[in-house]
Amino acid sequence: MRKSTLWLRHETKPFEERTALTPLGVKAILDAGHDVVVEESPTRIYPINEYKEVGAIIAPMNSWITQAPESAIIIGLKELENNSFPLIHRHIHFAHCYKGQVGSKETLTRFARGGGLLYDLEYLVDENKRRIAAFGVWAGYTGAALGVAMWAASQLNESLNDEAPLTPYENSVTMAEEMSRRLDKVGRKPSVLIIGANGRCGIGAQKLLESLDINATLWGSKDTKGRGAIKEILEFDLLINTALMKDKVTPWLTDEIIDEEERNLTAISDISCDPTGPCNPLPIYSEGTTMDKPVSILREDELLEITAIDHLPSLLPRESSDDFCQQLLPHLISFLDGKLENSPWERSLEIFFRKTEELKLGEVKSIRKVEDKPMWFN
Repeated sequence: MRKSTLWLRHETKPFEERTALTPLGVKAILDAGHDVVVEESPTRIYPINEYKEVGAIIAPMNSWITQAPESAIIIGLKELENNSFPLIHRHIHFAHCYKGQVGSKETLTRFARGGGLLYDLEYLVDENKRRIAAFGVWAGYTGAALGVAMWAASQLNESLNDEAPLTPYENSVTMAEEMSRRLDKVGRKPSVLIIGANGRCGIGAQKLLESLDINATLWGSKDTKGRGAIKEILEFDLLINTALMKDKVTPWLTDEIIDEEERNLTAISDISCDPTGPCNPLPIYSEGTTMDKPVSILREDELLEITAIDHLPSLLPRESSDDFCQQLLPHLISFLDGKLENSPWERSLEIFFRKTEELKLGEVKSIRKVEDKPMWFN
């Protein structure tokens, strides 16, 4: 069996405390005969000492850029920082660059120039095209909670933005308890529609709402397929969109429909959050919201607000990281062992090659070749 080096990088996205690899996950990989380097990170939910105690090699933040041997596999969660240097390594993370998102061509060009490879976590799927590891349940849970919090605040003539920046919760129970207290202040509960209710995100949203005794209306793909604009959405107080769209559809809501029709709708939690992508079924906003400013006001006079944060599970970093790592770990060890044929990794790589070819990047020559640097310890 070959020996691989997995390098867990520091996350540079603001407010990101999650990790793809927990200390227990590192131990399992070490026990399988591989090396693991873990970068120091002041924001990661697990302290660096826990990684050191299980035997990981510790490295400074962002040192993968200059210190990681070319053969190392760089793993993270969120996309890399915008930069221009070529990417020479194999990378595992959510890159958000296959649907025409802003900056996608630049990202893929960096891989093509450096000869690196991308195994996008979103496209690691089994033979039934189901993702092998996902944060979906926790994205749905936290997104539903923020939707409820946003709606409740507006009913009291307040704004969730006044409470920003948002900070992580100790666990999902404390999050649900806080949402219950908010609803008690309002004195009633919203009518809620979940679109994409049968997927992981939808299930997570249902779990949060059920803890609050809110009976949501649940729509699956058959309820929206081929319908175009859907005016019935406006009848609900709160829309929670959890549908993962891979193809273009006629928008479900447009500015014209919102302006012309009567509505109860005052709050939207767009958990799918793809405002710059061509497959967005809610083209009524142009950019996502953030932990610093979780709510965007779409209409001032007859209030309509939206929250659309693309790393929602960061609000429950420990539970979501534990769950994700547990899902990914057996597949990750197989990858490090070199078992790639007919695997999720092979399928993900095929998409990477197809997307780079679509952008005519296949002919770009590598302009940088870096010799492997010796591993060092501290």
